[in-house]
Amino acid sequence: MDDMDQTEHRRQDIGWGKLLGLLLLAAAVLMIVWPAMRQAGPGEFPVPVGTPRPPMMAAGWLNTGADAAAPNWTTDSLKGRVTVVDCWASWCPPCQAAMPELAKLYAKYQPLGVEFVGLTPESEKDRDKVQRFMHSVPGFRWPVGYGASPTLDMLGISGLPTVIVFGADGRARWSGHWLEGIEQALDQALAE
Repeated sequence: MDDMDQTEHRRQDIGWGKLLGLLLLAAAVLMIVWPAMRQAGPGEFPVPVGTPRPPMMAAGWLNTGADAAAPNWTTDSLKGRVTVVDCWASWCPPCQAAMPELAKLYAKYQPLGVEFVGLTPESEKDRDKVQRFMHSVPGFRWPVGYGASPTLDMLGISGLPTVIVFGADGRARWSGHWLEGIEQALDQALAE
C-alpha cells in the first residue's frame, strides 16, 4: 500500500461521521465550561453583588437526612443566615475538582452558622449519578437540589461551577467560578 492508500484507509477506519460527532461533542462541552474557565476581572462577579437570593426550587433534594422530595429546611429558614450556594454538575470537571475544598469550607464554616446548599441542573434521571459523586467526596454533607434550573436561571448562572455567598440579608456578597476569595467573603458576611 502506498502512502495515499494508507491515509485513505485510516480515514475510513475513523469514519467521518464519528469524527464530526466527536468535534461537535467537544464544542458543546467547551461552550458549557468556557464561561467558568474565564477569569473574572477585578470587581467582576458572575452573580452581581446585591442580587437577592431566590427561592431554592428543585425537582428533588439529596443529603437532607431522608433524601425527601423537599429539603428539611425552607427558603424562609435561610432568612437571617449567611448562605453558600454552590451551582455545579457531576459531569463538570472544574466542579469535581472544587468539591474537596468546598467540603473543607463546610467543615470550617457550617459550625459558625453558615448554611450550604448545592444546586444542579441535572434531572431525576441523573439522580443516582449525582448521589454517587456526592458520596465519593469526603465531608460532602450539605443538601443538593437536582432539577434546579429555575433557580439557576433566576440567578443568571451561565457557567459551572458558580459559588455564591449570600449575606444574612439575603443579598449576594461574593460569587466566583473558583473559590479564591470565598473565605474573606464569608468572614465579612459573618461579621456584619
